[in-house]
Amino acid sequence: MKKNTKLIFFVNLLLLTTFISNCVQYTDESFPANKNKELEEVISLGIKVYEANCIKCHKAELKGAENWKTNRDEDGHRLAPPLNGYGHSWHHSPEQIFNTIRYGLVYFDPNYEGKMNANDKLTDEEIWAVIEYMYSIWPEDVQSKYDEMYLSD
Repeated sequence: MKKNTKLIFFVNLLLLTTFISNCVQYTDESFPANKNKELEEVISLGIKVYEANCIKCHKAELKGAENWKTNRDEDGHRLAPPLNGYGHSWHHSPEQIFNTIRYGLVYFDPNYEGKMNANDKLTDEEIWAVIEYMYSIWPEDVQSKYDEMYLSD
C-alpha cells in the first residue's frame, strides 16, 4: 500500500511538473535551476488556489480556525483544522488528502454533514498544487515523519 501511495503521488506530481515545464522554455544554462523553479511554480499555484478556495475556513497561513478542536460553528459542525503541520492533516496519505479536497469528508464518513464538501471545480493539478503548498509549510520534522510514513520504501 505504501508503495502504491508513493507511486500515485509521484506520478501525479510528475504529470503536473511535466505540464508546467512544457509551458516554459528553458535553455541548457538554466537546467540546474529547473527543478527548483518548477517546484516554486507549483507552490505558487497552490497558494493562489488555497487563497481563492480554502482560506475562508482554514485561515491565513493554513492555521485553521481558532479552537478548532473544541469549538463548533453555529450549525454544530466542527471547525476547520490547521493544514500547516500542527493539526492532523499530515497524518493522512497524499491520496487521502487529495480525496478529502476532491470529494469532501464524505470520503471518510458517508454520513458526514458539514462544510468540507466535494470540490469538483478544482482540477487535479490544482489540488496537487495545494497539497504541495501545504507540505512546503510543514515544519521540517513533520516533513521528515511524513516522508518516512508515506513517501519512502
